[in-house]
Amino acid sequence: MNHPGKLSRLRHALGLVLCIALLPLTMGNTPAFPSDREEIQAASESAPARSDRPKKVSVKTDGPVAITGRTSDNSSLEEASFSVWVSPNQHILGKMKKGDAVPRLRLPERAVTVSGNEFAVTLQRSHLGRKYISDGNLVHFEIEIYDPKTQRVAVSGGSVRSLDTRESELPWADPIETPESTPITRQSTEDLNPVLLDVKMIKSPEKISRTISASEYEPCYNKVFSSPGKVWADIGETFPLDDGGGGMKFSNEATTTYESAISIGGWTPSGSVTMSSGKNFEWPASGVTAGANAGKPRKYEVEVEYYRYTCYNSGGLEMWQSWEPHEHTGGNNDEPISRPDWIGQDMGKCTVATAPVWGRWDSSGGSVGLAYTKEWGVGAKDALQIGIDLSVKREWSDKAEITYAMTEGANWLCGKDDNPGQASSIAQYSKVVQKVCDNFQWPIAKNVMAKAAPENTFNNYAKSTPNGWTGGDSTYSVRMPDGKILWMFSDTFLGPLNSDGTRPTSAPLINSSFVTQDGSQLRTITGGTTSNPRAIMPPPSGPELDWYWLGDGMIGSTDGKDRLQVIFHLWEKFGPDLWDFRLNRMVVATFELGNLTDPISVQTILSTSESIIQWGAGIVPASQSGDGYTYIYGIKDSPINKNLRIARVKGNDLSKVDDWMFLNQEKQAWMPMEWQGSNVLVGVANELSVTKWRNGGFVLISQNSTEGFSNKIRMWASCGPFGPFGFTVGKDVIYEMPETGMFGSYGDQNIFAYNAHVHPALASGDLWTLSYNVNSLDATVGAQGAHYRDPSIYRPRFISFTIAPETTARSAPTLADARLQPPTNSAAASPSCKTCKGVPSR
Repeated sequence: MNHPGKLSRLRHALGLVLCIALLPLTMGNTPAFPSDREEIQAASESAPARSDRPKKVSVKTDGPVAITGRTSDNSSLEEASFSVWVSPNQHILGKMKKGDAVPRLRLPERAVTVSGNEFAVTLQRSHLGRKYISDGNLVHFEIEIYDPKTQRVAVSGGSVRSLDTRESELPWADPIETPESTPITRQSTEDLNPVLLDVKMIKSPEKISRTISASEYEPCYNKVFSSPGKVWADIGETFPLDDGGGGMKFSNEATTTYESAISIGGWTPSGSVTMSSGKNFEWPASGVTAGANAGKPRKYEVEVEYYRYTCYNSGGLEMWQSWEPHEHTGGNNDEPISRPDWIGQDMGKCTVATAPVWGRWDSSGGSVGLAYTKEWGVGAKDALQIGIDLSVKREWSDKAEITYAMTEGANWLCGKDDNPGQASSIAQYSKVVQKVCDNFQWPIAKNVMAKAAPENTFNNYAKSTPNGWTGGDSTYSVRMPDGKILWMFSDTFLGPLNSDGTRPTSAPLINSSFVTQDGSQLRTITGGTTSNPRAIMPPPSGPELDWYWLGDGMIGSTDGKDRLQVIFHLWEKFGPDLWDFRLNRMVVATFELGNLTDPISVQTILSTSESIIQWGAGIVPASQSGDGYTYIYGIKDSPINKNLRIARVKGNDLSKVDDWMFLNQEKQAWMPMEWQGSNVLVGVANELSVTKWRNGGFVLISQNSTEGFSNKIRMWASCGPFGPFGFTVGKDVIYEMPETGMFGSYGDQNIFAYNAHVHPALASGDLWTLSYNVNSLDATVGAQGAHYRDPSIYRPRFISFTIAPETTARSAPTLADARLQPPTNSAAASPSCKTCKGVPSR
């Protein structure tokens, strides 16, 4: 089906059957043929139709044109015979019983004018009785065409609207482009177009061809009602974003066109019926009555009753069957749908919406725009058992509208095929609004000190604990509501250590643990029991096959309660080599604060990218972001030059994974699907931190990944939590980790350091503390293995520093400062690890 044009364009009707106003005749069960009934004068001598009105067809007529058509294959209709009928209104049809004949009215052949592959039907409105006019001043036509030269046939039809105008003006219009509420003036009729049918001629079935004489085709004489059927039809869609909402109103005068189906040897779409709603439906965009789907992309459905008819010629031969729309039953529904790809593809069709509620109705463009069209929007395939779905087209007016509840986070609208006020479909869009920081200051690190607290606290605890933490990595932290600090570790060794400080080979190694700090007192939390400890998140298939490592966490709010939320990564082993493991999926685990050993809920973070993005590298809670959003940082992994991705969710609940939005820096927009996000910064590592600083700025700290196993910790800055991030050349490296490699403090080529990030829970003004992890490639389980002969290797190091403003004044970072490409010659010949995390014995 073609997409509908603007009011100044000819509209393509949904099917081949049209409704056209006919002259009043005696209505009976067997309509009269022209030879035995009074002829109908189809053209008015006193009020000829305007011949200079723009048309899509070039047919010249002497009367007001009600409906037009053209063959889809441009085949000529010059030798074709036409039978044009007018259907009774829906009230008469609604009283029919099975086996009743439809009391149709037939027009004379002179009502049809043919030129080449086009035709036009003319009719004076005054010649039509009320029994042929349905609610909304709608008239339905059926047109049957037979071409004896090619022995092809078409059955089509459609509906037109009878306008309240003088006969000297155009009395008919396309009901979709001309809603009933549209005021009609003499001047406006010049812009109206008749309905245009796309007529598809098909080969006449053999059973019909055998009965046709050389000169005459006998059309359907007796159309009989067979049975009713019900279908669901999609009459509208909204695509809200973020905490916005979408809704729709469809009142009893709203006009919709539903496609019909014809069977002449097999079911095909053919023709359409336009009807007024007759019912009132409303799906609010916001408020207590909006429902659970208001904030999701959804379609609005109404139930439509279809009638099945069988048509016979005068000899009783079945000519064809049809399913035609009759009325709305009152049933309505809404269902979540996917967000389409066209949204935001052409920003020329997008605009900012300043009102808190935006509506697509007549005052926003209405009937002068493109009608809502949904191909295959009528679920007839199974409901009517015809093997095909059908199409729907709906007007825009103050009787049929959609609304959006706009929000600061999603205050743009995009049209599918025009600007939002005139488009056939409209979607909410989240345009990035770059934050403006007054008096932005670029940060530099001063007074950098190693062995900062709580490094010795952890070392002393490891020496003395009988069954607690003696080493681990990741080393994330969260300030708990009671003031304690919760430390979160991935692979964790448990005590005790031997009396000489070495680690026994029997020491438990679990994949995740928590440690609470209350002043200088530490306490280890694991799953399982003291004698049989397990990871906080036990692996689904066992630690030899897969395991969870953790990412960052925060105190979230779910159901009005503060709870701990942590992002976990499920890794799986796929080969025998040291680094033969890969990321399977990620989850958000939510814990009651009084029970940190077992999550109360686990929500999977659905990844739609070609390569899984490692979400949870860092988190900025909504309480720190300054705009009410929680920001989640992810990594598109690679051996070197890892890329930063950014997501966000409104409020303080990470578990609302379906509401996460993903930053596309090229489009400068927040997108609803992960695969629509883009890289934001190159050179960060698998773990990092983004921390709020003075004057609304944010500081990103991470290990450098532009070279393999780098010992450099770098700093970037931004005016907002989502960038763009830039750095001060020559002052971005704030620390070089001294333990690594043959020339490091251990004198061991297997030692590497990784995953640096800041701990806001330890900050005091501009005095910050970061940690990084140290590990060994020596995977030996034995007295001489690195992790057993020297447990101090596999522990976090803590560095304190003062973060101070750079004295040289320059402006805040812009997109030009966002380093999306690695520095030249950064890949050097250094070795690399794809994911630097965990004990390599895994």
